[in-house]
Amino acid sequence: MDNEGSAAGNGDKPTRNTRHPTGIRLTVALLAAMCVLLGPVGYAKGVASESNSAAEWFTLGFGASVGLPLLGAAIATVAGDRRAALYSLVLLAWPVVFVTAIHMHTGS
Repeated sequence: MDNEGSAAGNGDKPTRNTRHPTGIRLTVALLAAMCVLLGPVGYAKGVASESNSAAEWFTLGFGASVGLPLLGAAIATVAGDRRAALYSLVLLAWPVVFVTAIHMHTGS
């Protein structure tokens, strides 16, 4: 394996260490899709549920809407795909959007 220029700091342009960029982007896209779907579903169920199970639904919504983009960004960063990591971090704004929309819809 040739890691020349990746961490040597010898002034050369660093080489890309992503061997399978399509696989990395597919993984990040799958995590993003799960974030976009599970976050609002968990939060909406938490708002609609009784006080006994609301905490579990809010935890699912928060874990999906914040944890999955951070996991995707970490995977993409380790793989050397900065663009996929950036797109994954942009998803951290998604909870603000769906929480506002759910509260406007339910009137709470």
